Amino acid sequence: MDTLELRLCRRLQRTLLAFFLLAVLFLVVVYVAAPSIYTNTLSLMPSPTGRYPAATTLLLAGVGVFLSIVMIGVLRRWRWVFWLVLVATGSMILDLPVTLLQLTGILPALFPVWYSLCRMGASLIAVGIFVWMLQLSQRYGVWARGRKAPSSAHARDEKEEVNREQR
Repeated sequence: MDTLELRLCRRLQRTLLAFFLLAVLFLVVVYVAAPSIYTNTLSLMPSPTGRYPAATTLLLAGVGVFLSIVMIGVLRRWRWVFWLVLVATGSMILDLPVTLLQLTGILPALFPVWYSLCRMGASLIAVGIFVWMLQLSQRYGVWARGRKAPSSAHARDEKEEVNREQR
């Protein structure tokens, strides 16, 4: 049985998995190409002997593990993961004005321009996902699985109200 809700849920799952896989890929590419971004973020002193400090590697591994757990939650449609992703993607709208202010020189630039532009692109995509998830949850419920039936007490109150109006 292929209902609209099931198709929407699968489309949302594929979109989120693709977004998180691209995020992991971007993390690894930045780690290989410019590990100084991570060392600066962690406020580590760059070491002349080691290009990849242990703290940077642990950060990358920790973020990778966390994103793996979130991807498993997306596949299993865990409710808490839905709300976590909704809040996380919604809060990425705050990154847009900050990055614009950094690029215009009003705020000090913490990262290279290419990295800031990539982050801004990811934030735009995340905000689009947020809007879509919000619409889906309002129309079809969490993970587009359909809304729960009203409780019996609530349904009874509605029936009594309808009966009163008919009299």
